[in-house]
Amino acid sequence: MDLDFVSKLDKLDMSKRSRNHEDLESLGGRLRRRRKELGWTQMYLAEQVGTSQAVIQKIENGKSLRPRILEQIADALAVKPAWLMFGVEEVGELNEEAIELARAWSRLSEPHRSAMKDAILKIGTG
Repeated sequence: MDLDFVSKLDKLDMSKRSRNHEDLESLGGRLRRRRKELGWTQMYLAEQVGTSQAVIQKIENGKSLRPRILEQIADALAVKPAWLMFGVEEVGELNEEAIELARAWSRLSEPHRSAMKDAILKIGTG
């Protein structure tokens, strides 16, 4: 079998797994995942919240990391704001330091986010 072809398949598979994993690692990913679970378009969600489709798109694409309408979006999607923002059911599950780190994490862009994640995982499992 052609090794180039196998390599391309491996990269494609890793890319798919990475995208699926990222779906729940960011505010935008969680929002997108929940919206799609409900079968809603960005436009429909925007109408429910009283904003524009462009605002929803910016949040989903990671361009808006602390939307002012987070609570309205959470209400519309029937999820808790803490889950949308941090991926937890209650903010009380996180101490202040963890919340501070989560906020800083949400402001990181690639490749910094991946580098920090790798370093933390390496230290945490080492």
